[in-house]
Amino acid sequence: MPDSIKVARIAFVVAAGLEIATAALFVFIFIAGAVLIGWGTERAGLLGSALLGAAGIVLAVAFTAFAVANLFIASGIAKGRPWARIAGTAMAVVLLIGFPVGTVLGILALMGLLGRDARDWFGAPRISRPSIPITPPTV
Repeated sequence: MPDSIKVARIAFVVAAGLEIATAALFVFIFIAGAVLIGWGTERAGLLGSALLGAAGIVLAVAFTAFAVANLFIASGIAKGRPWARIAGTAMAVVLLIGFPVGTVLGILALMGLLGRDARDWFGAPRISRPSIPITPPTV
């Protein structure tokens, strides 16, 4: 595996680790908030605490889903699957939003997936063209 492809793969694994850590942090923060507000008290029935708890769960699930997708893409990159190059490029563009660490990881992933070694590692795109039957000339 070329070094640039390894760097892209490692960028996705690191991004997945950070996303799992972020999901765990969200779960901890929102569970701690629920405990501090109180499970069975009058304050627990407030709309704000209900929305806050639901938002924490949604965010944790979203970060976990992105982490699983990044690990799946990293696995595909290691095996040289052509779909992993396309999915990895799309995910790297999404990672660019997360300034500053996500931006660095996204740039590293894009450099590996769009660089010179990527065409050799993933194979050239195959364009299927219909074959036209050639009939021998009749005399």
